[in-house]
Amino acid sequence: MSELKIAVSRSCPDCFSTHRACVNIDESNYIDVAAIILSVNDVERGKLDEIDATGYGIPVFIATANEERVPAEYLPRISGVFEHCESRKEFYGRQLETAASHYETQLRPPFFRALVDYANQGNSAFACPGHQGGEFFRRHPAGNQFVEYFGETLFRSDLCNADVAMGDLLIHEGAPCIAQQHAAKVFNADKTYFVLNGTSSSNKVVLNALLTPGDLVLFDRNNHKSNHHGALLQAGATPVYLETARNPYGFIGGIDAHCFEESYLRELIAEVAPQRAKEARPFRLAVIQLGTYDGTIYNARQVVDKIGHLCDYILFDSAWVGYEQFIPMMADCSPLLLDLNENDPGILVTQSVHKQQAGFSQTSQIHKKDSHIKGQQRYVPHKRMNNAFMMHASTSPFYPLFAALDINAKMHEGVSGRNMWMDCVVNGINARKLILDNCQHIRPFVPELVDGKPWQSYETAQIAVDLRFFQFVPGEHWHSFEGYAENQYFVDPCKLLLTTPGIDARNGEYETFGVPATILANFLRENGVVPEKCDLNSILFLLTPAEDMAKLQQLVALLVRFEKLLESDAPLAEVLPSIYKQHEERYAGYTLRQLCQEMHDLYARHNVKQLQKEMFRKEHFPRVSMNPQEANYAYLRGEVELVRLPDAEGRIAAEGALPYPPGVLCVVPGEIWGGAVLRYFSALEEGINLLPGFAPELQGVYIEEHDGRKQVWCYVIKPRDAQSTLLKGEKL
Repeated sequence: MSELKIAVSRSCPDCFSTHRACVNIDESNYIDVAAIILSVNDVERGKLDEIDATGYGIPVFIATANEERVPAEYLPRISGVFEHCESRKEFYGRQLETAASHYETQLRPPFFRALVDYANQGNSAFACPGHQGGEFFRRHPAGNQFVEYFGETLFRSDLCNADVAMGDLLIHEGAPCIAQQHAAKVFNADKTYFVLNGTSSSNKVVLNALLTPGDLVLFDRNNHKSNHHGALLQAGATPVYLETARNPYGFIGGIDAHCFEESYLRELIAEVAPQRAKEARPFRLAVIQLGTYDGTIYNARQVVDKIGHLCDYILFDSAWVGYEQFIPMMADCSPLLLDLNENDPGILVTQSVHKQQAGFSQTSQIHKKDSHIKGQQRYVPHKRMNNAFMMHASTSPFYPLFAALDINAKMHEGVSGRNMWMDCVVNGINARKLILDNCQHIRPFVPELVDGKPWQSYETAQIAVDLRFFQFVPGEHWHSFEGYAENQYFVDPCKLLLTTPGIDARNGEYETFGVPATILANFLRENGVVPEKCDLNSILFLLTPAEDMAKLQQLVALLVRFEKLLESDAPLAEVLPSIYKQHEERYAGYTLRQLCQEMHDLYARHNVKQLQKEMFRKEHFPRVSMNPQEANYAYLRGEVELVRLPDAEGRIAAEGALPYPPGVLCVVPGEIWGGAVLRYFSALEEGINLLPGFAPELQGVYIEEHDGRKQVWCYVIKPRDAQSTLLKGEKL
C-alpha cells in the first residue's frame, strides 16, 4: 500500500521539507494525498472551497510569501500557515508530517486499520488457513500463478480467528465490534451486523430470529426466494401474501395501494388464520421490498403509517438499495431515518452492500432500529439476534470481506457519501438525456412529460433534486403499472431502466413487431458491456458512483449502433456472432429482425406479459394445499415424484420454481401447479426449444432432453395413498 502524497500548488513558495512524494494540486483528485499546501491566491480563487466540498477532511496548509497575510475568514478552515523562511523548512515539515500521518491513520476505519497493522507484523502462523499467507500456494507453479494474480497482500490478510488480536467476528469483540458500531452510526441504525455470505443469509438471520411455526408473516409476493426459505421453509411461519404489480415491459412493480388497508389485511388473515383476524397486532413480521430489482422504490414512512400498528416488526429487504439516505430526494423513503415511538414496529433492514454500494461479492449488512420498543415483549434483544446470526455465519470468515464492509461505511460517512451519490444521480440523468436525444427505439423508463414539458428539457440540476421526474403518477401510460396511489412509488434514479420496442404504451398490448430485450443484452455482451438483467421488453443497468460519463457514453454509442443494425436488418452472424456460431444450423441465413420477430411472436402467442402479471395477482395465485414447511419436509423425505410439466397440473409443488434473475418465486412449495404459473413455464419451455442460445436460468425445475426435445420437469408431492404404499413396502 503506497504512502499518501502531498498536493502542492505551483504558486507556493518552497517553505517546507517532506520525504513524501509531491503532486501538483491541479493534477490531483485528492484521493491519494494526505495533506495539501495552497497559496493565498489559490484560496481566493476557490480552491479551498473545492477541497472542503469533497468531505474528505484533508488537512490544508497555506504557504505565504513576503508580507502576505491569510484573510481571517479562512483561518478556521485550515491546519496551519507556512511562511517562506529557509530556517523553518524542517519545522514546517514536521508539522506537515504530523497532520499527514494523522489523516492517513484516521482514513482507515477500525477493522481495516487493525487488519493492516496485523498483516504488517509478519507473524509466523501455525494455524488456519492452510495456505498460511500464500506460502502453500507457492509450492506449485499453478499456486504461484494464483498468488501472483491476486497479490500477496490478499493472502497475508486471510487470517485465522485463532489469534485474538484481531477480535472476534461472531461474538463481536474488539475491532469488529467497533467497525460495526461505526457503520450503525453512519447508516443511522441502533445496531449493525456485518454478514459475509450475502443478503440471502442476512434475511435468514432476521427471519430465524423472529419467526416460529404459527406466526403470521405479512409477505410481499415480490420477495426474494431467501425470504421464503427463512420465513416459510426454515421458520415455518404462515404467510399472508400481498399482490404486486408487473407491467407489460416485464418490470417488477410494487404492492397495490389497497393491500395496505387494515380492513383488507384482516380479510386476508381470516382466510388463513380466522382466529387471529381480530388481534390488535396480528403479524409478528412484515417482509417488504424497500426497492424492487427493477427500481420501484417504496416510501417507508407510508408503509409504517399504514401497517406498522399491525406488526411487531417490519423487515425492509433493501438488497437493491441501501444508498437512499445519501440522496436528498430519496431520503424520505429510508426506514433508517424514521422518527419512531413505542407504538411503532421495530425496524430491520438488510442491504446487499455488494450490489450497488462498495463491497466485495457476498458482503451484506443487517441494520437494527428498535430501541423505541426495548422492554416490550415483542422486542428482539441482541443476544437472540446474534444466536440466529451465528447459525448462518461461518466460523472461518474471510477477513477482506469484513474489511470491505468497514471501508464502505467509511466512504459513506459525512459529506463524501452524499457527494458520491449525487454525482451518480447526475450521471444517470445525463445518460438518459443522451439516450432520448440519440435513440429512436430504445427509451429510458421515465415520464415522457413533466408539467407538460419533455423530461429531457429540464436542467439536470433540477431533475436531480425533484422526485416529480421519477414518480409513478397513477394512470399515466408510460409506466403502465396499475393499482398505485398518488406519491406511493417512484423510479430509482440509480437504476438505468430501458424499454425496447414491441409494446404499445397507450394500451399495453403487443405491437406487430418487437425487440425482446434479451437480444439487445446479448449484443451488448458481445461488445464488452454487461447489463444487470433483462426481461421481456426491459433491460436494467445498475448505476453506482463508479460510473463516469465516458463509460455511459460507450453504452449509448452501442445502443445507437444496435438501432442502426436493426434498421438495416443486419445479418445475425454480424450482430450476435457467438450465438450464431454455437447454433449456426438453426440460425443460418437469419437477419436481426427475423430473430426479433420470431421471439416477439412467441411472447405474443403465449401473451407472456399477461402471464407474468397474473402470477403475482391474488386472483391468480396458485392455490395453497400445504404449509410450505410441510411440503419441504415431504421433499426431504422423498415423498415426491419427478414429472413432466404438463403432468404437474393439479399437483402440489415440492420445490419453489423461478427464473433467475430476478429470484422471485412463481410457485411456492405446498402450492398447486396450474393456471398462469404453469402456462408461463410452458412458454419458457417452448422458447428454450425454438430459440437455442437464449434459454433463461430456471431454478426449482429441471431441463431434461427426451426424444430430441428439451422438457421442463418438476418435483411434486406424491398422493397420500402412494406414500403409504411406499412406506409399507419398504424393507428395514
